[in-house]
Amino acid sequence: MSQLPPTQRNYLRRPFEFGCSTAVFPADELAALAESGALLEALAAGRVKPATADQKHFLKVDRGEAEPETVLERAWDRLKGRREYEQEQAASAPPREAEGYDMVEFDADRCWW
Repeated sequence: MSQLPPTQRNYLRRPFEFGCSTAVFPADELAALAESGALLEALAAGRVKPATADQKHFLKVDRGEAEPETVLERAWDRLKGRREYEQEQAASAPPREAEGYDMVEFDADRCWW
């Protein structure tokens, strides 16, 4: 951490918003994201430039150009997949309700025939 620029160290102090269910994350990945997730999100979004070789490799993993090698990279890959899955589930249309066409239910006790 001492080799990181001050702007990146500021991201490490920020709380990380997962934006998805955390139930699928192993404890080590959950801890890694809680600690460094805000910085990774800033790197992936381009708000911060990579300062180390590890960060450059992380960006390749984020773009799908390399396989994840560290716990943090695996956690980020799982996070992206989970966010995408939950967005797809939220975007899928709910089942259509049956249309009633303003028709009243037939009441056998009120029928004259």
